[in-house]
Amino acid sequence: MMYEFPRLTAHHIQTTDQPVVTSTNEMAKERLKVKDQPFLISARQQTAGHGKTSRKFYSPAGSGAYFTLALPFSYLAKSAGQVTVTAAVAAYEVLSKQFTVPITIKWVNDLYCERKKVVGILAEMEMTANNQPRGIVVGWGINLAAPTAPLPPALQLRAGWLGTTSIDDHQRLQIVDAVAAHFLDLLANASWKHILQVYQAHQYLINKLLLVDTGAERVRGYFDHITDDGWLCVQTDNGPRAFMTGTVRELV
Repeated sequence: MMYEFPRLTAHHIQTTDQPVVTSTNEMAKERLKVKDQPFLISARQQTAGHGKTSRKFYSPAGSGAYFTLALPFSYLAKSAGQVTVTAAVAAYEVLSKQFTVPITIKWVNDLYCERKKVVGILAEMEMTANNQPRGIVVGWGINLAAPTAPLPPALQLRAGWLGTTSIDDHQRLQIVDAVAAHFLDLLANASWKHILQVYQAHQYLINKLLLVDTGAERVRGYFDHITDDGWLCVQTDNGPRAFMTGTVRELV
């Protein structure tokens, strides 16, 4: 029986679930060019899933939930930076209730469990030919259970899993429905103060020595705090520095 996405249906979101796609984000960006209503694309497997800076996101069938919610610009009530933080909080709040493992949020858009990444989130703005914002696509890749095939060597020490038993399509789509709908609820009804408090309180980077890479520079320093705008503040040898975007790596 086809899953009906009851929570997303209540939000009037059109849904599509595919067995295999290249990337749900890339499909959503193409479809957003011709659609002016919000929609969601999910898949059992991605062959070209990717995260920030085009890093490949391993997306085997039967192992995770891979999905993208596309929102036309007129539907956005928060800034793009706040959307990314809200997407992380939505995943954290839903998954923390469904799984018993400890989950934390790693600035800016990952969830970790026991020092390994279990959720990747990628929010991308889609622009018109006139360089005006058309909308935003928000993609989640959630590692639900370890695949039966061996992991690529590069992921064996970095990828984690929320559960130990395999999942079926119904369970996968229940999680897709719950996370995406909770994200929409937070966008519409939650204050930025509440969202930020959750994001700050469950931050993975607390007390850690970090290397922040902005693309233009690399900065080493200790985690200090997350600002009221969702920026990362680190304490360097030359004083505090705040970063709006970038990638961050823990130094041992």
